[in-house]
Amino acid sequence: MPTLIPRAEALRRIRAEGGAPTCLMCAIHRREVGDVHVIREDADTLVMLPRYVRRWGHVMTLPKRHVTSYAEVDVALWTRVSQLAHQAARVVEAVMRPRRCYLASTGSSAGELTQTSQHLHIHVVPLYEPDDKPSDIFSWAGGVYVGAPAEWAELTERYRAAWDACWP
Repeated sequence: MPTLIPRAEALRRIRAEGGAPTCLMCAIHRREVGDVHVIREDADTLVMLPRYVRRWGHVMTLPKRHVTSYAEVDVALWTRVSQLAHQAARVVEAVMRPRRCYLASTGSSAGELTQTSQHLHIHVVPLYEPDDKPSDIFSWAGGVYVGAPAEWAELTERYRAAWDACWP
């Protein structure tokens, strides 16, 4: 079972793994900030498991090209990233059986922060508790989950195996 660690410990680990990159999402897809648990990847997009999560089973999709506003990303690429998020939600529902999933396109308006990035991306977050709400899911105040290498490998493989079966 993944381990819940305090926010301060998560931030310490993140800094130790990758410092303070100019763009966290770019550093992730270039493999500059620790292990990347890839579910799907092509020349333009990445679907992956974030390593520090509020809910186990969380998936993230992003365009690889550095974009920080919707005006910078063309419709075709954003449509592809959104389609991947939809597909990821279907996979999460099939594999993890949450009550529901949140999909949220997030990013920092305050510059690169340890917990977020200006680079556009979409989170797919499984909800397991009836009272889960956005303030719980997107705050690290209650700590974050991390997995052991075997746990990440197992979850990645389960998601990869379900990917094609969940295609509409």
